[in-house]
Amino acid sequence: MHRTLALAHCLLLSVALAGASRAEEHVVMSYPFSLEPTHRIVSVDKEKREARIERAEGAMFSIPAEGHAVLVVPSKPGGQLDSLVRVNVEEILEGNVAVATFGPGAIPAVHEGPAILGRPFAGLIGERPADTATTKAIRSLPDLLVAKAKSTGNDLSDFNPIAKARAAARRAASSNNLKYLALAFHNYASAYDSLLPAAVIGPDGKPWHSWRVLLLPFLGGAEEEALYKQYDFSQPWDSPKNLAVAETMPKVFRDPAREGPPDTFTDYAAITGGAAIFQPGVVTMTSADDFPACLTAGKKVGFASVTDGTSNTILLATVDPARKISWTKPDDIVLDDAFPGIGKPAGIGAIHPLEGSHHTALVAFADGSMQAIADSVDAETLRPFLTRAGGEIVDRSLLLAPGARDAAPDAPPLVKIISDDDGRLRVEVD
Repeated sequence: MHRTLALAHCLLLSVALAGASRAEEHVVMSYPFSLEPTHRIVSVDKEKREARIERAEGAMFSIPAEGHAVLVVPSKPGGQLDSLVRVNVEEILEGNVAVATFGPGAIPAVHEGPAILGRPFAGLIGERPADTATTKAIRSLPDLLVAKAKSTGNDLSDFNPIAKARAAARRAASSNNLKYLALAFHNYASAYDSLLPAAVIGPDGKPWHSWRVLLLPFLGGAEEEALYKQYDFSQPWDSPKNLAVAETMPKVFRDPAREGPPDTFTDYAAITGGAAIFQPGVVTMTSADDFPACLTAGKKVGFASVTDGTSNTILLATVDPARKISWTKPDDIVLDDAFPGIGKPAGIGAIHPLEGSHHTALVAFADGSMQAIADSVDAETLRPFLTRAGGEIVDRSLLLAPGARDAAPDAPPLVKIISDDDGRLRVEVD
């Protein structure tokens, strides 16, 4: 799909080997941790201690070359990816399938199912050049290391540490989706010298086409370009022909935090209204064949109208899943006197869990920056950030309610292997 977006959806699983004393602990190896498993174990021979591993469908990571590597697996079938297994890739077969051997201590943890396979980097990625870890360093790992889980419960604070890290990873991946959409918004504005309309009004006075459809050519993928060409702008979004196009939704409109089978309901919406950046009724078709001429006709609305500043004005936000908005439907979050705030069906959706019982919404500002906002932030505090020209004095720190700072998408969790004072290794998750 989008290589840029796929790369943005990857976080760091840091693997640390420490010195003899706790004061000298430091990360000596790290490994990229994907939001979803990048590989799959397709068969295991316990007697030979041998596993066959293939790349997961759609995953960005390929099978590493022959040699020592690490394999991240669940300690129990169907459980969390919480165990690190030292393996040796012995052979690469046709079809990009690896044959890897493992030590006797890892036998209980190696099962058929999801996994992550790769060669770790030396040091902590981001703090030093990403050199490949030496063979000697990888050999020094034990056969198996399992992260110790906290007691589980309903709150995120009681999650298994890997589950907590996974929740943070989903927030970051969702934030990257919003960032990608915000970039496409700016590309549209550059191409048309005007802001993207929330909807194109048809000749019958009803909303015909959503901004999400208008953005397709600016998302940079062949699949999106094909969908745009299939869509018929001479008919409304809910015509039989266009409903057939709606059956295929680009992945960028799906929030990774939303559970359940794939569907075609968008998880991201624009903030619309007379006071918002996405203003209603600015683009109207005079006839069924008036597209795309209607996009450049009439009064143009540009960034000059955002007098509150693009860094202070929210552009896009997560939408409540209960609304079930088809991604091609011109329907969004309306900023009016009845706007309910965060966590209500008509307001901004909050499905990402935080500490305690709170959840967070994710928003993209008009300058392309992202922010997580806890559902404890009230509507009146939020409203000045939704208007483009309200003239209010705003402070974005007001949106960082308790727990929201933990949801910052630019602070990924780290899974570490740490050496105790006595030399024993343990796994921890920040």
